[in-house]
Amino acid sequence: MLHKSKTIMPKNLTSLLNSYLADGAVGASLAYAKGDSTPTALTAGLADRAHGTSVTPDQLFKIGSCTKTFVAAALVKLAETGKLDLGAPISSWFPDLPGAGDISVRQLINHRSGLPEFEYYIPMDPGRQWTPRQLVDIAFASDKQKAPGGPAVYNNTGYVLAGMVIEAVTGQPLGAYARSAILQPLGLENTWSPATEAFPEKSMVRGYYHRPPPAPNAPTDIASGGEMWRMDGVLPYSDELQDSSDSFPFGAAYGCGDMVSTPSDMVGFMRGLFSGNLLSPPFFAEMFEHRVPASFPGTRMRETGAGMFQSAYADRAFYGHQGSIPGYVAVMLHDPETDLTVAMTSNVGSGNRLSFQASGLHPVVDQAIRIILD
Repeated sequence: MLHKSKTIMPKNLTSLLNSYLADGAVGASLAYAKGDSTPTALTAGLADRAHGTSVTPDQLFKIGSCTKTFVAAALVKLAETGKLDLGAPISSWFPDLPGAGDISVRQLINHRSGLPEFEYYIPMDPGRQWTPRQLVDIAFASDKQKAPGGPAVYNNTGYVLAGMVIEAVTGQPLGAYARSAILQPLGLENTWSPATEAFPEKSMVRGYYHRPPPAPNAPTDIASGGEMWRMDGVLPYSDELQDSSDSFPFGAAYGCGDMVSTPSDMVGFMRGLFSGNLLSPPFFAEMFEHRVPASFPGTRMRETGAGMFQSAYADRAFYGHQGSIPGYVAVMLHDPETDLTVAMTSNVGSGNRLSFQASGLHPVVDQAIRIILD
C-alpha cells in the first residue's frame, strides 16, 4: 500500500504541473522532501521555446529574491564566527551614507533599515554593467529615506549593502564567500551568484515575460497592478510572451536577487537552515525569530525575520522566501510542524504582481503541498 501511494503522488504532481502549463506557463521545476529524505524532483514544460528543449531537474532558474535568504545566512555566519556584530552600525563600512550611524547590520536584512528603494527606478538596461554602489546611489536619488527601526518595509537596498559588508569583512567576492560558507558545507553544487562569479550558462533555462498593454485609465501603483520594472526600451508591450532572459543584467540584482539555482538545491538549503547543520540555534534565531508583521502587496508574506518570511500555503504556516525577476518566479518553503520542505521555479514572469505569470505559481504550490501531505 505504501508503494502504491508513492507511485500515485508523483503522477498527481506531474498532472498538477501540466495543468499549470496549460494555464499559460512555459516550464516548471519542483522538488520536495520530508525530514532528511532525498529530495524528489519533477519537471514539466520547456526550458527553451525556440529549440523545444524540455526542462530537466538539474537546469538552473533565476531565483530572484530567494537570494536574500542565502545572503542573510552568509551575513549571520560571519556573526557566528565572530567576524562582525549584527548590532553594530553600518557607518564602519559606509561613513558617508546618510543615517548610517543609526542603521545596524541586522537592519540591513530584516527590512527595518528605512533605506530608500532602487528596484522600481533602475532601468532594465541589458548592456549596462552595474556596481553595487551605483544601485545604492539610484535608491538615494529616487526614493525617500525613513527612520530605521520602524515597520517592516520590503527593501532591496539593504541586501545590496549587506553584500558589500560581506565582501569588505571577508576580502572575497560575495559569491565566493557564499560558496565556502553556505553552499559547500551543505553539498549544494547547483547554486551560483552570477553577479560575482562565473557560472554554467548553458544550464540556464530561458525566461519569458508577459508585458501586456496597460488598460485605459489603469492604475499605475504596484498594489493595484501597475508595472514594477522599467521595461521601456527593452521589451515592447505585447500580449505574447517575450524572451526576457537577458533583459536584466545579474549585477543589477547583486545581493538582493542575482542567484540561480535548482529546486533540489533550494530544498537542501532550507533543510540545512532548519536542521541546525548550517547555523547554531542562537544564530539561526537571528533569522527565524523576532519576526514582525509585514504585508507586501501581491505576496503571501505576512511576517518577516531576517531573510525569512512566514507565508500561508495550503492553510499552513511555511517559512522561507519567494522571488521574481523578469521572466522567472521561484519559492522555497519549510514547515517545521510536518518537516516538509518544498521549492518550485518557473520560467514565466511579469512586472505586474497580480498577473497569472507573476502569481500563478503560488496556487500550484498550495495544491502540491496538499498532495504531498495527503
